[in-house]
Amino acid sequence: MELKIAYGDSRLSKRWINKKTTFDELCERFKVTRRTTETVAEYKRFTKDRRDAAKDVGGYVLGHLKGGRRKKDTVESRSGITLDADHAGSNFIDTVEMLFPHKCVIYSTHSHTPEEPRLRMVIPLAREVSPDEYAAVSRLVAEVIGMDFFDDSTYEPERLMYWPSTPSDGEYIFKEIDGAILDPDAYLSKLSDWHDCSLWPTSSRQSEVIQRSIRQQQDPL
Repeated sequence: MELKIAYGDSRLSKRWINKKTTFDELCERFKVTRRTTETVAEYKRFTKDRRDAAKDVGGYVLGHLKGGRRKKDTVESRSGITLDADHAGSNFIDTVEMLFPHKCVIYSTHSHTPEEPRLRMVIPLAREVSPDEYAAVSRLVAEVIGMDFFDDSTYEPERLMYWPSTPSDGEYIFKEIDGAILDPDAYLSKLSDWHDCSLWPTSSRQSEVIQRSIRQQQDPL
């Protein structure tokens, strides 16, 4: 199946190129990581700016962008879901295989270590979704697997994902999981009104922040 994708040479790219690909072609590209020069230990000691530069081997948005710009208001549509499991733990892949019945691929990000797994999940969609639909359906998908696995900002439609890269001595994980192509309508229909963001699922981290805000509003002193 054909998927829309936008490519950028780096996180700083001002011009993104819209193209089309297939999920099989993506999986072939994900199979091999790019080895960078620093070791895992060196990467951990880097400043944030140096870490950002080390893992920036170019990236993609699984969808098309208006005018070649990657901004909140320039996403035309998304053809797939990309989720960062920054809190993957040791059982993330087993959990996905047990609970998630759809075709997807998982690969480790640059910050991954066996002790602190960090994984990225890429899921093709049966139809393209609007940015608003994406924000809702990506959360509904994450809820099936477990919201607490995922970074709380991973649901942004304009979010770039880096191509695979790994420190010179780091572990790289790649896992294809077969299943049915995900129908976004089957997930959006779970909500009485998916447009209402108050109905969207949240992680326990976000839920605590929301409850704290409510308590502060009720008792500002």
